[in-house]
Amino acid sequence: MASFYTQKISSGDKTQVTFNYNDYSSIILTNTATTTTTIDLYVTSQIGTDITDTGTNVNNGSGYSATSVSQAIVVDATAATSDAFLNEQVWKGNGTLFGTCTTFTDGTHLTFGGGLIRAMVDDDSLYTGTRYYLLKNVEIPKGTSLKLEKDEFNFNNENYNLYIDSDDNDGEIDIITRY
Repeated sequence: MASFYTQKISSGDKTQVTFNYNDYSSIILTNTATTTTTIDLYVTSQIGTDITDTGTNVNNGSGYSATSVSQAIVVDATAATSDAFLNEQVWKGNGTLFGTCTTFTDGTHLTFGGGLIRAMVDDDSLYTGTRYYLLKNVEIPKGTSLKLEKDEFNFNNENYNLYIDSDDNDGEIDIITRY
């Protein structure tokens, strides 16, 4: 008997796709919006040897000490975005993990809710896991489904997380993963 897992995407922000990564046969993405929706489906590296410079640097002359409590930091007014940082592991260029960004307040303020594993110094470049797109700017017409077979989105779930991003502010994508 086939079983399935469902997930409703209800915002236009990136959302981690969650399901039993060890045993699945396909994934169905259904546009429930009243208009065509464009999506990206991608995996993001969770290991320090596969990271990409965000172009954002720490902006605090005295830096930040390692801590196990929540730590807000200030970054240069650059291209810092919620999409790049929110809920992402943040690394130093040499692959040393700083921690996970749990709050993105604006283009210059990030918070690491679990604290900082390592100290940060002024002008440290901040890196996040490299993204690999399975689908990029794919339009799904209203009321239409797109089915991917296992070999079309198979990845190492110990090293990567799967995300979806929609251009619809309400998300309006249903995901059904079949087992």
